[in-house]
Amino acid sequence: MSDPIHTPEILEAPSDPAPTPQQKQRFKLKWPKLTMTARQYWWTTMVLLAVVPLLSFTLVEHLNYNDPWKDFTPAQIVLNLVWYYLGELFFYFLRGRRSGAVKLGLGIAWGFGCANHYLIAFRGRTLFPGDFLSLGTAANVAGNYDYSLSQRQIVTLVIMVAVILAMKTLPDEPRKKFSWKVFLPSAGVTAVFLAVFFGTSLVEKLGIEPSMWTTRGNGLFLNFSVCMKYMKVEKPDTYSQETLNTLGEDYTSDDLSVMAVNPDGTTRPVNVIVIMNESFSDLSVLPGVETNQDAMPFLRSLKENTIKGYAYSSVFGGTTANSEYEFLTGNTTAFLPAGTVPYQMYVSDGDPTLVSQMKALGYRTVAAHPYRSSGWNRPAVYANYGFDEVYFESDFQNRTYMRGDEKSGYVTDQCDYENLIRLYEEKKEGEPLFLFNVTMQNHSGYQMPWTNLPREVWLTGDLENHFQTVNQYLSLIYQSDQALEYLIHYFSQVEEPTMILIFGDHQPQVATNFYTDVLGTAPDTALAQKKQMVPFALWANYDIPEAEGVELSLNYLSSLLVDTANLPMTGYQKFLTRLRETVPAVNTVGILDAGGTWYGENEALPADLEEAIETYKVLLYNNIFDKSNRLENFFSLAE
Repeated sequence: MSDPIHTPEILEAPSDPAPTPQQKQRFKLKWPKLTMTARQYWWTTMVLLAVVPLLSFTLVEHLNYNDPWKDFTPAQIVLNLVWYYLGELFFYFLRGRRSGAVKLGLGIAWGFGCANHYLIAFRGRTLFPGDFLSLGTAANVAGNYDYSLSQRQIVTLVIMVAVILAMKTLPDEPRKKFSWKVFLPSAGVTAVFLAVFFGTSLVEKLGIEPSMWTTRGNGLFLNFSVCMKYMKVEKPDTYSQETLNTLGEDYTSDDLSVMAVNPDGTTRPVNVIVIMNESFSDLSVLPGVETNQDAMPFLRSLKENTIKGYAYSSVFGGTTANSEYEFLTGNTTAFLPAGTVPYQMYVSDGDPTLVSQMKALGYRTVAAHPYRSSGWNRPAVYANYGFDEVYFESDFQNRTYMRGDEKSGYVTDQCDYENLIRLYEEKKEGEPLFLFNVTMQNHSGYQMPWTNLPREVWLTGDLENHFQTVNQYLSLIYQSDQALEYLIHYFSQVEEPTMILIFGDHQPQVATNFYTDVLGTAPDTALAQKKQMVPFALWANYDIPEAEGVELSLNYLSSLLVDTANLPMTGYQKFLTRLRETVPAVNTVGILDAGGTWYGENEALPADLEEAIETYKVLLYNNIFDKSNRLENFFSLAE
């Protein structure tokens, strides 16, 4: 018979009415403990080690709107559970106690599930490895979201706490000494699994790919690990120096001297202002969305000297930096690992961008963002891109805020544009100015106070009174539209040729079930693209070609800007202009052909589309990952 594990008895409090601090500590009540033999304890903890990961898996996926035992394939269930068991193994060696490993594994798994639950609510997407590089950005806006616990969080929290409290009744377990005999086999099994998972094509053969927006396709920990596996980009099969040289010969960059000569005598803008407006979108593109009045009447009224339409963004509800990256570089993020943010991983000093191009053309290059500098690694990226001047929130004068004050609200678009005008007025007359502005007024969340925000636009029809967050968002867009009217009116009276491009970075994540209500739970690719659409308008205060209903993706927008401005173009921009004829739009959700057909990420492409995309991938790899062999005179203007 095994010896019973000793359980300290509850001590009675002393009779002294005023015990010393040392006595208080000494006579503190102990948690009641069960009495059991060592063998009974061993079997109990081993059963817990085996069963609690199943509970953790269930709770985490319930937090993220999944029924794991119905929604996932057996392979997905097994690969998810492996990570839970490896976590327990790690915590066992860390703590030296089986009970401690179980409690830590359960608590930390629930914490990750809860974080992912908030990400789905706030951003409409799941947790990615790159999010841990974005903690500074997340901290910037963390106070502007609603963190009240949902029913799912409360239920799973109660279950988790109940299990942990129940385990506290087990006898105190002595800490195990480190044993190489136990560690080496455990490490060996772990190493074999990691080598197979990350070093072979097992995951691909099982048909498991990264899920961008939710974990429904894989499960939280499997999806996270698959994204880590895919963080390394493989070289395209057709990648070769010969292929690159041919492309460089087919699409030659214009010479810088073209800017000075201008043989055609065409008008070129002295001022080029680009505004990427935060969460600026037109919800009327979604089926069944009706409002009491148009949220963007001025933008819709623009016709003279205007090219406008919709751009398809690669992100939704957040990750603004990826839209910024696509515009400034012409590189799509569609073929990068899911969840990665190039601003945090792939940008180097001297990378060719629209900024360096405008600078080479003699423009003074300025970046302005009325928020904190810690978001998305922008100070380092803007330095690498070569901006002459960079302004953040504290540099904006006479700041006015909406939905709060300086601590809790966001600088208004009106104030933002007033500061852009100030920068224009302070420059020397005739000095070429390229100004890139990222606004902040419309940033989520949309349950914030209505401070300084009039209720102008709201949902009507079947959706009326169902989504107050959407109503706040619509009223914000109405204010943005009025601010744009102010900006356009000002520059319409300026003598210097001026071109203004405004576009949204992504649609808003206004409410968890808003988009499922209007698009359904499993929309096809064409319908899913409705939530990727953002408006754009390219306007000038002089004669330019006019067009409406233009559809493209954000990676093409800077080429359209340069072409319309009659500025010298790089070979890459000429390639993108030609590519747009075959592939009008490409983003993380799908590819659009010239006939208007959308193809999802797992659908086979027609031969001409496949060839065009493969060529694009070759150039992307050369520009982003093979920088030592980059075709500099192709991605930059010739000198």
